[in-house]
Amino acid sequence: MEGHDLASLNDQRDTLLAQKTVIITALADTDAPETGVTPFIHYNGEMFIYPSRLSSHVRALLARGSGQFLLVEDEALAQNIWARKRLKFNASFVEISRDMPDFAILCDAFALAHGPTMNLIRDFSDFHMLKLLPHSGVLVTGFAKAFAVSGPDFRITEHLRSG
Repeated sequence: MEGHDLASLNDQRDTLLAQKTVIITALADTDAPETGVTPFIHYNGEMFIYPSRLSSHVRALLARGSGQFLLVEDEALAQNIWARKRLKFNASFVEISRDMPDFAILCDAFALAHGPTMNLIRDFSDFHMLKLLPHSGVLVTGFAKAFAVSGPDFRITEHLRSG
C-alpha cells in the first residue's frame, strides 16, 4: 500500500492480537446487540474463545452463528485516547466438541495462557470451545489511519478513505 509502512501496520495488528481478551457483539432475537468480553487464545495461527452460554451475548452469538469482535488498545498505553488502536472484525465460528482430540489440547493452551481457572471450568457444560473464522474487518492505528483487513490472518488490504 503506497505511502504506508506495511511492516509497521502488521506489527500494530499483531500487538492487538497478542492481547488476552476480546469484546464480542452479536444480535439477539430482538435484533438488539448483546455485548460482552471473553479471554481468547491464538493456537496454531487460529483464534479460539471458551465462553459460557449463560451470558446473553454468548447465547446471541450461538444463535446467530456469527458476531462482531473487537480488540482495543489499553487506554493507559494509548498515545491519544481519541485514537486508540483497534481491530474490529466480523467472524463466524465452528464449535470444537468435547469429544474431539483438539478440545483437551486447547483447554491446556487456555490454562497456559490464562491461568488455573481454566482447569476449574474446562468441564462445565455451559462453556463452548469456539474457533473463530474471521472474514473481514477494520484496523485503526490512529486518526485517518483505518485499513480494511481480510481473512483469518487479518491481511491488510487497503487504506480506507472518506468519500
